[in-house]
Amino acid sequence: MPRDDESVLLAVASSEIEAQIWRDALEQEGIRPFIRNRAPLAYLGSDAFFATYEVFVLARDLQRAQWIIGEGVEPGDEPAGAEQEQEATARE
Repeated sequence: MPRDDESVLLAVASSEIEAQIWRDALEQEGIRPFIRNRAPLAYLGSDAFFATYEVFVLARDLQRAQWIIGEGVEPGDEPAGAEQEQEATARE
């Protein structure tokens, strides 16, 4: 199991646009993602047909990040910590 401060693979985006949308959504929630283009010719700038964008986050943010982008989450699931937030709000 990775340490909380290690980067883990969140998901693989099918396009650069999808990767950027995920990045924006994660950043709005305070999660700092790292996107890596795994295309063999990416360094030459010719990756349009073979691009693979891997999105990484810190292990401690993985479950919440999965919920934010809808990866591996079933309908009705709540993000980690949502239950505690609801209880705190109810007490106020």
